[in-house]
Amino acid sequence: MKSRRLAALAMAAAMVTGMLTGCGSSKPAEAPAKTEAAPVDTKAEESTAAEAAAPAGGMEPKTLSFASQSVGSTAYARTAALAQVMNKYLPEGWSVETSPISSGGPAGTLLVEAGECDMGEGINISNKLLVEGKYQDGIEPVKNVSSILGGTDYAYYLIMFTDEFQKKAGVNTLEDLVAQKIPFNLVTKASGSAGELGASQLLNIMGVNYDDITSWGGQVYHIAPNEMADMLKEGRADVSIDIVGLGQAAMSELTLTKTMFFPQLSDDSLKGLADLGYVVKDMPAKSWGGQDNPIKTATNSANITVSNDLPDDLVYAMTKAIVEHKDELVELVPVMEQYDPATSGETSRNGLPLHPGAVKYYEENKMEH
Repeated sequence: MKSRRLAALAMAAAMVTGMLTGCGSSKPAEAPAKTEAAPVDTKAEESTAAEAAAPAGGMEPKTLSFASQSVGSTAYARTAALAQVMNKYLPEGWSVETSPISSGGPAGTLLVEAGECDMGEGINISNKLLVEGKYQDGIEPVKNVSSILGGTDYAYYLIMFTDEFQKKAGVNTLEDLVAQKIPFNLVTKASGSAGELGASQLLNIMGVNYDDITSWGGQVYHIAPNEMADMLKEGRADVSIDIVGLGQAAMSELTLTKTMFFPQLSDDSLKGLADLGYVVKDMPAKSWGGQDNPIKTATNSANITVSNDLPDDLVYAMTKAIVEHKDELVELVPVMEQYDPATSGETSRNGLPLHPGAVKYYEENKMEH
């Protein structure tokens, strides 16, 4: 278990600072205060109250830590809203508190797997690879974490050429660019991120990798979103491959200040991504500056991951709270309008096995899972 924990934390290195304090909120709820009179009766009352508050699993009610990305991020706003809604409907004594200690991508799932937090936000694609033990060498298949629902957010493949490069190269698709081995400077997110994983997978579907791009005379940079935008804006990069949520700040600002070209992926590329577990969807028109028409692309799906140790009745209540109260979520975070409760339990949107408590809810309500 120690080696598993170290491996998981190595993958989540960006969140080490403050991790112990971030998860320290997972503490048992205080027991009812004792009175001096009638000690026997008071003890009986406490026992009855504890039984009523705790789910069938017998775990003492406590505040659950929900690993999220940094304060101010879209992910933090979303997880805070999810926690707020769940807190209204959980069994007595239980609550959820957002802990901004995750770096995103696989980190939330790995933190739960390592026992550092009770809940996290996962990504269906990285979850699937983590279950299969294929995410990265040295990371064993996860066994202590499951999902309760997916589709709380979608991040879209966003592929862009600078306008100058597209006109100079004379190609309209990424597939043609690769097939003709035209030199180009590519920017993706940092290695280990969901965006970089997606870029690597897409290139592999086309039969190439980063080394091929450099062999043609190009360059590949794995950097932060703000740096990606700056390099494209300044002409130091020609092409970006990323997976982003709609409205992401750096790319929104870029496309409002510089003309970018948005290529459409081929049907073969989209099928290859779908085979990997991505969900093919239209990116709405006007999602980015200069993107006047919808673009058929692939998306990954955010989901809620939980420790397998959480009682079934508690997880049932969590699942019910989110699936049946989308309206409350949208009031808190309008972008959650894209969440579809009817598809919450679908394998393609989760990537992890469902917790038995979630399965019970979906089966009772005859929902796909």
